[in-house]
Amino acid sequence: MVFRAVFKAIQALVLLTIGAIVIFIAALTWSYYFDVTSGAEPFSSSNWVELSNPYKITNDPGCVRGGMALDLIQKEILKSKTKEQVSEILGTPDKISDSTFSYELGQCSGLGWHNSILVIKFMNNSVHNLNIVRDAS
Repeated sequence: MVFRAVFKAIQALVLLTIGAIVIFIAALTWSYYFDVTSGAEPFSSSNWVELSNPYKITNDPGCVRGGMALDLIQKEILKSKTKEQVSEILGTPDKISDSTFSYELGQCSGLGWHNSILVIKFMNNSVHNLNIVRDAS
């Protein structure tokens, strides 16, 4: 009888430990792929342009424009802006396609060692969507 109670207690402890490990691994995985490791900071067009080359000073710059990118998204600063207006505010994009502008943010995801990019999608020449993505290259 005592043996059975001890066995059940050990079994419950093992299950709790396994559950905690699974949750920890899931949180790390989410952070690795999706989390931006910067808090929002007030957007400044002059600071944004000044930091346009995050690797100018060092090969490990950190998340130099990620906080401002979060502010752009949260406050919808670029909502309904044209491509020309976005270029005036953010400067020349690092990559341009017919419907997308991309701006380097620095190393904002993957626990700080993967490059992140602000991707701005346009529809009918106005901002449709902003998203921070991990650089696939």
